[in-house]
Amino acid sequence: MSEGKKYLKRQVRTTGIDVHPTESAILVFYEIDASIFGEDQQEIVGDVTARQRKIIIPPLSSASKIPALADQIMYKCKYIKENRRSELEQLLLFLQERNSGKSQAELDHDASAHVDKHMIKEDSRDINASLGSVHTYLDLLYEEGQQRLMGSKYILQLARNPVNMEELVDNEGLMRAIARILRDEAKENTELQTNLLTVFYFFSSFSDFHQLIAEYKIGSTCISIIQHEMKREKVWKNDVQKKREKVKSGKMTEKDFDAHMEKISDLRFLQDQLLYVAIHLLLNLSEVKAIEMKMVKKEIVDHLVKMLDRKNFEFLSLIVKFLKKLSIYTENKDKMAELDIIPKLTTLLAHKNPPLQLECVRLLKNLSFDKALRRRMVQVGCVPKLSAMLQEENAPLSFILNILYHISMDKQNKQLFASTDVIPVLMQMMLTCQEEFVDFEPVSLAINIAQDEKCGQLLADRKGLALLLKRALKTRDALLLKLVRTLCIHPFAKEKLLDFIDPLAMEVHKSKDDPDMLLELLGILSTLDIPEFDFEKLVQEYHLLPLLSRLLTPGECDDDLFLEAVIMVGTILTDPACAPLVAQCGIASMLIGMLKDKQEDDEIVLQIIFVWNKLLFYKSTREVVLSEPQAVSYLLDLMHDQNAEIRKVCNSALDIVADCDHTWASEIRKKQFEFHNSSWIEVVLGRGSEMQHEQTHDEYGAGYYDDYRDGVMDGYDDMYYDEDDGGDVLIRDEYDRGSSSSGDFSDRSDGLWDGEEEEEE
Repeated sequence: MSEGKKYLKRQVRTTGIDVHPTESAILVFYEIDASIFGEDQQEIVGDVTARQRKIIIPPLSSASKIPALADQIMYKCKYIKENRRSELEQLLLFLQERNSGKSQAELDHDASAHVDKHMIKEDSRDINASLGSVHTYLDLLYEEGQQRLMGSKYILQLARNPVNMEELVDNEGLMRAIARILRDEAKENTELQTNLLTVFYFFSSFSDFHQLIAEYKIGSTCISIIQHEMKREKVWKNDVQKKREKVKSGKMTEKDFDAHMEKISDLRFLQDQLLYVAIHLLLNLSEVKAIEMKMVKKEIVDHLVKMLDRKNFEFLSLIVKFLKKLSIYTENKDKMAELDIIPKLTTLLAHKNPPLQLECVRLLKNLSFDKALRRRMVQVGCVPKLSAMLQEENAPLSFILNILYHISMDKQNKQLFASTDVIPVLMQMMLTCQEEFVDFEPVSLAINIAQDEKCGQLLADRKGLALLLKRALKTRDALLLKLVRTLCIHPFAKEKLLDFIDPLAMEVHKSKDDPDMLLELLGILSTLDIPEFDFEKLVQEYHLLPLLSRLLTPGECDDDLFLEAVIMVGTILTDPACAPLVAQCGIASMLIGMLKDKQEDDEIVLQIIFVWNKLLFYKSTREVVLSEPQAVSYLLDLMHDQNAEIRKVCNSALDIVADCDHTWASEIRKKQFEFHNSSWIEVVLGRGSEMQHEQTHDEYGAGYYDDYRDGVMDGYDDMYYDEDDGGDVLIRDEYDRGSSSSGDFSDRSDGLWDGEEEEEE
C-alpha cells in the first residue's frame, strides 16, 4: 500500500427529472463529481459521471394522492430537492392521466411487473476505471466507509470486462485482499459485500478460473453468506411480527409501521442482490459434480426451497433453475419432496413471467417422474394451471405436455382431464398441425387420456374421431392411428368406425411393408366385435387371411405385430362363416407351433389359446385342433400356469376337448382333479406331488377317478351337455376373452363364446 493518507471528495448535482416513456416511473438525471486527493490536497484521480436513477411508481388511479406520493418520493430520493417539488407533482399527474384508460387488470399486471428489479448491480458501469490505477483501488479497500465502497466499485468495473481478467488474476495481492475482506470484514456492509462477491461471480463465468475460485474458498464463503442472510431474514420476520403486535395494541402507529416496512423492503432488496450473486456463482461452480455434492452436504437444497417465497422474478428464476439442475439426482429430488416444494412451484406458475414459468415447468417435468410427487401435483391443483398455460402465447408447450403426460400415466388421474381445457387444445394442435406428422407430445397425451371413457367421448365427439382417422390415413401417421385405435376400445366409437371399414382394409394391404402402420390398422379392425358384422365378406374381399398367414409365419415379424395378427384371427372367428376359411389356410397349425416359441409372452399365449377355443367351438374346425398331437399336451401344461387368465381360458378349452374326444377325457379329468385338489391329496396321501399319480393308480386302483367322478363329481357333466342337442357340446359363456396384463386387449374383447354355434351338415 502506498504511503500517505488519501481523501475522497464526492459531489452530486441534479440536472433534471422526467417521466419514463413507457413504464410507470420517474427518471432522475444527475452528475457525480468524484475526486481522490492526497495529503497535499493535490487531486490524484478525478471523474465526472452523468447518471440517472429510475424511481418505480405504483400504477396511479384516480384515487391516488399526488401530494402525499411526492412527499414519499422526495423522502426516499435525496437527489430531488424542494425546489423541484412542483415539477415532480406535474409529472405524477401526467402518469395518472396516462393510466386513466387502463383497466384494473392492466394496472394489476403493471404493479406485479414493477416488483422485478435487476439483481446484478449496474451502479458501477459508468465509472471509468483503469488497470493502471489498481494499486489505488486496492488502497481504498483498506479505508473505511464510502472510500472502501468506492474502491470496490472501481474493481468491479474492471472485472466486468473479460479483457482485464488475466491481469487482475495475476495481481495476487489484490485477489487475496478481496477474498479476505469478503470473508471477514464485509458482513456489516451488504453493498460492499455484493460488489466484492460480484467480482468473483464474473470470474466464475469462465471454467478456466474455477480453480482460482476454489483456492480462495469462495464457494465456502458463498454458503456462509447464504446461511448468515437466512438468519437475518428470520430476525426480520420476528421483528415485523412484534411490530405488528404493537400496532394492534396501540403502542405503535400505522405510519411508523409502514415506514419500518419500507426500510425492511429496502434491506430485503439489497439482500436479494447479494444472495442472487452468491447463488449464481455456486450454480456456475456446480458444473463439477464433486463441488455440487459438497454444496448438497451444506444443505443448499434446503436454503433454495426456503427462498422460493421471494418476490423478485429474476431471483426466483435463478433459484428454480438451480433446483432443476439438482433435481436430476434422486437424493435431491427426495429432499425437495420432503420440503413440500410442489405447492410453492404451483404458486409461481400463476405469475405471468415467461422466464420464471419456463424454469418452473422444467423443474416440474423432472419431479413428475416420481409417482408420489405427481400425486402431490394433482392435490394442489397443478393440472388446471398447466392446462390454462397451454393457451398462453409463447408458453413452453413441450414441457407442459410432458408433465401432463406423466400425470396421465396414473389411471386415477385420467378422468381429471375431462374437466379441463386440455382436450380442445389437443384436438386443435393435432388437426391444425402444419407438419406432415403431428408432434409426438400432444398425441401421446391424447392416447393416455383416451383410455378414460369420458375423455375418449370428448375426443371423438363432433366428428373428432372421423377427422383424426382421415388425417391419419392421409398422412400415414402411425401414432395418430394408435390414438384412433385407443378410442375404438369404447362402445360409442365402434359404430362410428363402420363408415371407414373399406378405407382401413385397403390401407392394410398398402401397408404390408410398413410394420408400424400395419400394427395400428390391424389393431383398429380387431376392435370390430360388433354383432352380426359380416367378417366373411371383409376377409374374402380384401384377402386378409393370406396376409395374416404370412404374419404368423415364424420370424416374419416382431412380437407386437404377431400378437395383433393373432387377435385379428380371434376377432374374425366371431363370425361362424369364417371358421372353415381359417381352418383351410393352415393358421391353426401355425399357432400350435408358435405357442412353444412364444411361451414366455403371456399375452401371446393367452390370445393363441383364445383362438383355439374359437376353433374348438365350431364342429367344422374342431378336428383341426384335435388332429394336432401336441395341442392338448400344451393345454395340459398351461393348466398350471401362474397367470390366472391363461388358466381360465385353458381350462375352458380342456373341458371342450374332454367332452368331444373320449381318448383325452380320462387324462384331462385326472389332471384337473390333481390340480384342483393338490393340497388335499398331499395331506391325505402324505406324499409329494410326484408320487400322487402313482398312488392313485397302484394303491387305490385304476378305477379311482371313475369312482370319484361317479360320486363327488356327480352332476358335473350336466354343465356341458344339453338334452336337446343330441350330445353336441353346449359351451358355457362364463369365460371372457381376457388379458394377462393391464394392456388394451382386455378392453376390446367380447365374450369368449358369444355368437351362434355352426350348424351341422
